[in-house]
Amino acid sequence: MKKRFIGLTFFLISMLAFCQKTNPELTKYVNFLEKQNVSAKDYVLNLFKKYDVVILCERQHTETTQYDLIYDIVSSPYFHKNVGNIFTEVGSYSNRQNTLNFIKTKFSNDSLKQIKQAEIYRNGFFPNNWLNTNFYDFTGRLNSLNSTLKNKKQINLFTSGSMNPSIDERNDEKGMRKYVLANYVKRDSLMASYVIKTLDSLNKYSSKKKALVIMNYRHAFSKSYTKDRNVGDYLFKKYKGKTANVYINYLASLNKVDERDKEKAKMFQGPEQVPIQNGKWDASFKLAKKENVGFDFKNSPFGKDNFDIWQATKTDDKYEDVFTGFVYYLPLDKQVNSSGVKNFFINADFQQFINDWNLFDKVTRKSEPRIYSKELENGYKKDFETIRIRKYTDLEKYQEIINQWLKN
Repeated sequence: MKKRFIGLTFFLISMLAFCQKTNPELTKYVNFLEKQNVSAKDYVLNLFKKYDVVILCERQHTETTQYDLIYDIVSSPYFHKNVGNIFTEVGSYSNRQNTLNFIKTKFSNDSLKQIKQAEIYRNGFFPNNWLNTNFYDFTGRLNSLNSTLKNKKQINLFTSGSMNPSIDERNDEKGMRKYVLANYVKRDSLMASYVIKTLDSLNKYSSKKKALVIMNYRHAFSKSYTKDRNVGDYLFKKYKGKTANVYINYLASLNKVDERDKEKAKMFQGPEQVPIQNGKWDASFKLAKKENVGFDFKNSPFGKDNFDIWQATKTDDKYEDVFTGFVYYLPLDKQVNSSGVKNFFINADFQQFINDWNLFDKVTRKSEPRIYSKELENGYKKDFETIRIRKYTDLEKYQEIINQWLKN
């Protein structure tokens, strides 16, 4: 009895100390988190026991640690056996079959693999100037994984991004303008159609009918806030009751363009960003000492918060109204961005590369045309093929916002 009394006293003293040290506004979040013990990976895999389609909301395209999580998910025996299909926003629908062939090819040596890997990557985008290391690495890892699996367990990767232009559309400004209008104005509806067409075929002919869908930002939302409905919205309505979506911890976007992006084409401008809920969430995870966890938004204090990652239009939605669940995988200071792709220009027609880029820019933005020279080619080769790893540019600002909640 005495031991029980002492134990209870110690518990109450600990709780009192916690409450005194913790900002009261964080208490409900920290208390909830301390009861959560399912890893981000296992949370996503467990969703497939209830849903056929699980959408992951990708962070900034350049961030690499999220692809470590994604690879952990898709390389698990459960995924091989019960899911087996991945759809991505990254990578052109035009290049889908080539990408699929690549990840299922057994190469006689690593040099041949890397050459093909670079070609597949480069041709998966238009213009061919997408430099994010993570997707290049991801396709290589999938190829290595599939080479260890029997055919029936091999993973499918269905790239579902914008189509590449035809030869005619690449010939002149009129053709390029036609291409941009046809593929970017209703980009989400097109990407959704690529996903749905293939999912319906899998449901009809394949033994593996489930899929992981990786979409960035609003494309993963279950609701739409723009004229062009989000991919997630289409999938939730098409596969009603069979679709879930998961937000991976990142940043909230404000309703103003980042100063550093103002000279870019409007379609490529990014918003200014801050930590979610003005740092409250990240501070709570820090206090709870949780860096790898997943849970449903419903019945959590996080799900009741205003949906502040979207501020471009007014909404009263809460997180639980837009996303099924949330995974917190590494805090902002442990997230890593990487650009640069090994062998990017191998077997490439550099003059055509410059022509395509100039023509696209002429239609979408004001910029000086690039004039071909050997010096330019060597400069771009060095720039594109050099791996550059970095933290978020504004990380110090984000940390200050988060730490304001941790001051006594």
